[in-house]
Amino acid sequence: MKVRLPIACALPVFILAGCANLFGSIADTGNEIRIREDGKPAANARQEKYPITLRVAGYTDARQVDSPRRAGISTSRVLGLAGKDIMLDRDVSEVVAESARKRLNDDGIQVLAAGDVTAAQFQLGGVVKELSIDVKDRDYVKIAIESTLTETASGKVIWSGVVVEKADRYAGVSGNTKRDVADYLRKELGIAMAKTSESIISVLMATRPDLFNIAAVAKPLQGVTVYSNVGAVSSVSPATSAAAEPMGVNGMLAVSSAPSRAKVYVDGVYFGLTPLRAEVGGGVHEVSVKLDGYQTASEKVSVRKGDSTELELKFRR
Repeated sequence: MKVRLPIACALPVFILAGCANLFGSIADTGNEIRIREDGKPAANARQEKYPITLRVAGYTDARQVDSPRRAGISTSRVLGLAGKDIMLDRDVSEVVAESARKRLNDDGIQVLAAGDVTAAQFQLGGVVKELSIDVKDRDYVKIAIESTLTETASGKVIWSGVVVEKADRYAGVSGNTKRDVADYLRKELGIAMAKTSESIISVLMATRPDLFNIAAVAKPLQGVTVYSNVGAVSSVSPATSAAAEPMGVNGMLAVSSAPSRAKVYVDGVYFGLTPLRAEVGGGVHEVSVKLDGYQTASEKVSVRKGDSTELELKFRR
């Protein structure tokens, strides 16, 4: 009895440990997957921070889905999940913002915490156009995130672009657990946001070399389509693929709306939220503002080279 009792008592512990490996974690209850970034710096994180402060203002979920927490559909068995719906335990916009903070911080940018009221030099925000993981014969991940970096003091758009990431994998004969699904989606999202971070730093090095004490140029990155690259050596437009015009032929466009906090699109390209100040090429541009619950307001405006042009748009329901 002295020998058998400890074994009998230990048996439930081994069973629970096995269940933890299969279903993700004993503490990870519910029918949702949980995606969290490690608070520790990555192994390859830059040790010395650049003298740049940035605030992640947040991302808007623009996906055509029934819930801001929807991640995808499973037609294959996922241990720990019941039903076909793959849901997150919080909104997708929060997951994306956390991933952005993690990658920028690891790359040497001083990212302010969510509750930090310190004034930052730059602000990052954007739109989640696509983010999903579908478990079928393989695990399919699709990500498309549009980001915009603005200078806080002036509201000028420094960089704007979209990162598209698509990947798939074979889960193996044993299939998936919900931890597997969460880890795979976190990994691919991390790749997308790492590309965003690298592109942003490349542009900042080109536009503000004084912050880095180096001479550098913005470099193109695979999987990143740059919409706006103000002041950099070159910029690629998704429509024309032409080099950006020199700063001397640009003008300043100030857009406001009633109500405010509306999305601003210049010639179909997302620039940020109203009130907005941005440098654009001289000439005639189509400016549109969009806000949930209102009709889209649009107007053509002529931007003069080296001058400032103001535009106010009012919404109708």
